[in-house]
Amino acid sequence: MADSDDIVLALISHILHRQGYIVDVAGSAEEAESHLAANMPDVALLDSKLRGGGADWMRRCIPDGERRLIILSSGPFDADVPAVAILRKPIEFGLLVETVAACVQSPD
Repeated sequence: MADSDDIVLALISHILHRQGYIVDVAGSAEEAESHLAANMPDVALLDSKLRGGGADWMRRCIPDGERRLIILSSGPFDADVPAVAILRKPIEFGLLVETVAACVQSPD
């Protein structure tokens, strides 16, 4: 999971940990890219306005069919990025947990 906002990062990480997930966190695109290259997460949660990120960066890091992506966005996000879902901030935590669970349980 990657988000430039330390509070959002801590909250979402805490919620997902409480649900039993192992959560790897990053506060910048560079750090997230390093984590994604080293590990194959079941789900990647990325902030649409991640420092150093953006739609081109997301397409490069999350190739079609390779990983499941959930985009966290505080505004409109119309980029052509292969995402399972786009969750609007402020994040509704029940929806976040449901979306992550659906991604993890999905056979694709």
